[in-house]
Amino acid sequence: MTKRLQPMIVVALVLLVPTLVLAGANKFSVAKAVSSADNMVVVPLEVTNEVELAALDIPLKFSAGVTLKEVDFKDTRVEYFDLKVARIDNENHTVVIGLLPQFSPEAKPDLAAGTGVVANLVFQVDDPTISRIDIESVEMTNPTHSLAFVTHQASASNASGIQLIKPDFISVSQSLSTEGNVPVSFGLQQNYPNPFNPATVIQYAIPNAARVELSVYNVLGQKVSTLVDEEMAAGNYSVEWDASQYSSGVYFYRIVAGDYNATKKMMLVK
Repeated sequence: MTKRLQPMIVVALVLLVPTLVLAGANKFSVAKAVSSADNMVVVPLEVTNEVELAALDIPLKFSAGVTLKEVDFKDTRVEYFDLKVARIDNENHTVVIGLLPQFSPEAKPDLAAGTGVVANLVFQVDDPTISRIDIESVEMTNPTHSLAFVTHQASASNASGIQLIKPDFISVSQSLSTEGNVPVSFGLQQNYPNPFNPATVIQYAIPNAARVELSVYNVLGQKVSTLVDEEMAAGNYSVEWDASQYSSGVYFYRIVAGDYNATKKMMLVK
């Protein structure tokens, strides 16, 4: 029953009490993004803590052009935590992550000192023209949230033993370029925007070097434009089709790369 009563407020209340301490060797960071052929990007969030942590409050803001589909805690340092919640607000491009090891009668240990991933942000890229995702920490009110770790360390001046750690982190920019970011499989994405007038962008992924042909066809199956026809190295690519000279209607674009082929539909509206 208790778990269902506004879990994000629990973290906020915990953070109202502690004594503030300096970050020291306690850090919050964003690891390298990993993209896939289905237009998704996973951004790992890492925590380095020199002391055991009793709670984590992680409010973040991300740039436009993406949708945060979920926050995944599987195979992370906090997978065993009782409370792992994420309040996603794609309209305002924010997410608040609250983490508590114990929120049930069963005893659970605090997060041991160490370094590793505590959550994965799973983004869908909506705008293929963007080259990066910017992530920064934010201060929030109603309820209050700020990037912070909570630890239990009793002392003569702090009988409660609850201390608030403000880790080092301001902002980071995650590149979505092809450099060092080779896809694991072939893929053809839905064009953007769609419907469009007069131009649209098509993204595709090549996991290994291949001869690539990307063409546009009308509803009669006639080829009206060849966008790509060349040998290409592994990577993520995008190409623009300017349909200024074509009439409104449904068109199809098809990719052939090695043994892979795929076709998708798009609509030109003038």
